[in-house]
Amino acid sequence: MWGSTITWQQLSESISRLRLLNEVPEGPRENSLTCEGDSHHCLSISRENEIASNLAFLSATSDDSLKVMAVCVEEHSNGKGITLRIASNTGDLSTVTSGLRIIAQILERAARRESPRAEDKRALFRQVVSLDVRQILSRLRSRHAKRTQKTVGKPAVIHQLNEVLNDKSIKAGARITEERLTGLRDNARTLQGLFARLEIISDPSIGTVEVRELLEEIVKAAHEITMAADLSLALQTFSGNPSLIAHLPEAIGKLGRYYSICSELVAAARDKTCGAFRNIQVEPFQIEMPASVGDTHYKVHAEIQLLFFYELHLDYPRPRIICSSKSACYLCNLFFQLHGGFHLPRTHGRLYHKWILPYWLHFPVKHHQTLGVVTTGFKAALDNEIRAASKLKKGPCRHPNESVLLPSAYYPSSSVLSKNPTSVSPALRSTVRLRSPLAQERMPNTQSPKCTEPPLILPKTPLKPCDAADSDAETIIGPSAAKLWRSGVEDTSASDTVSLINIGHNKLPHCQSITLTTPSLHLQLDNLFLTVDFVHVLSGHLLITRAGDPAVESKDYSTVDIEDIPTSTELSLKCSHGSNELAIQFRSSHNVIICVMLVWD
Repeated sequence: MWGSTITWQQLSESISRLRLLNEVPEGPRENSLTCEGDSHHCLSISRENEIASNLAFLSATSDDSLKVMAVCVEEHSNGKGITLRIASNTGDLSTVTSGLRIIAQILERAARRESPRAEDKRALFRQVVSLDVRQILSRLRSRHAKRTQKTVGKPAVIHQLNEVLNDKSIKAGARITEERLTGLRDNARTLQGLFARLEIISDPSIGTVEVRELLEEIVKAAHEITMAADLSLALQTFSGNPSLIAHLPEAIGKLGRYYSICSELVAAARDKTCGAFRNIQVEPFQIEMPASVGDTHYKVHAEIQLLFFYELHLDYPRPRIICSSKSACYLCNLFFQLHGGFHLPRTHGRLYHKWILPYWLHFPVKHHQTLGVVTTGFKAALDNEIRAASKLKKGPCRHPNESVLLPSAYYPSSSVLSKNPTSVSPALRSTVRLRSPLAQERMPNTQSPKCTEPPLILPKTPLKPCDAADSDAETIIGPSAAKLWRSGVEDTSASDTVSLINIGHNKLPHCQSITLTTPSLHLQLDNLFLTVDFVHVLSGHLLITRAGDPAVESKDYSTVDIEDIPTSTELSLKCSHGSNELAIQFRSSHNVIICVMLVWD
């Protein structure tokens, strides 16, 4: 194979031998993503991973577990475009390709900011539901879904959710409050009502507007449940089928991902720091299996196909991440590790003995050495694993979960810190969930006669996080760290729907509780104009006051001179250990210091 001494027959025999000894040679794990010398990339490696993972999830339009898709994001060398390369281990790619091209057109428009963010998200969400309608119906186990092993004879997921949440063993406690549990049950009933409307539709066609609109509502409702509370915590006391404790949060979470992914992709496209989304190409690639292979059950896995695409086209710019709609198998993960040219985000560790390398592909002789070394090392690694497995007693084989629910990504988008009133500035983003209520000593003096707002009353029930991609701000000020970034570009998008709130010095301190529905606040303090976006908030309050106020007296906070804005300096803000507050001070030309403080409940 490619100039090595290894033949495919020898490699196949090693794979079959190892499978007999150990079908799961390693457990599921996340791979570390590191990249050196990637200055030519517009996207960070973590962003590239999130985008590729999201697109791989959307590309799995079929519930056929044997059809696995893979996606990579190839940045153009001029930094002004990307190519989405897709592959599948089996089947036709035309439907997915055409669907992703429509998604690409929507993201291109989002990158040009031709419409408000909310409009881009709605357009993308409609297309995503249309593309993945069959898969969504299958995840629901709807009667309209294609009858497969995953759906036949199994109760609908939403019925299971309601039955479990209303089981007598589910009780509030230290892990979840009574209010949050009641809210979960109410949301689940709403979801069940939507699903009932879907199931009574007589027209079996899944392409109707009615079906699509109902699925959009169901996906949004599932997203609301996952954002409102940690469903897995609510199920900890469930005394019924233990498999449901893990299954239901993942099943509902995957339904909700169709909605949150749209927010994340639109936010990535609208990011002013990267213009690559203004030109998006979608290109399929598939390695044909020659008749000489004989056994049609052999498959070149989708990840391997994309790897070999770049081996065939050495002049193309290479992505760093190749991501599939499932975690990578043991053999793919091992081959990628030895190859070293690309990252796979994760592996489930299971070995498939019908896995095959495309040994029939022809490469230039000068390229044989690289592939030959990788192939030789691959065979040696398998033989070492065989020797180790042969010394161990073979136990029962437990197949791992091959498709995991990935966490939502946070996409703070473009922002500006400027003295110009048409610009916007730092966003405030909270991701803290403290175990105890807000300490009394950290409360501002809301009874002060200077305060024009009513006394602060924090909600009894922790509120669900806001959509992380709804903010139009790039700067993050969070509970553990914050950054103030230089920017000189005006951005009026955040002021489309929120009016300017003029808070003069005579109206300080300004106290405001933060809830789920708190919109962006546009604040004017003399010649300083701020837009404060709450990207991921449970509950808490915002306090804006003069330095020296008892609420912030003797505090050593980072101070920024207003006259230095925009600044070329990156400012990191960190909370002290165990603290639930974060603040930044702005000094005017008259040495008046204004403190903006966030306190999380």
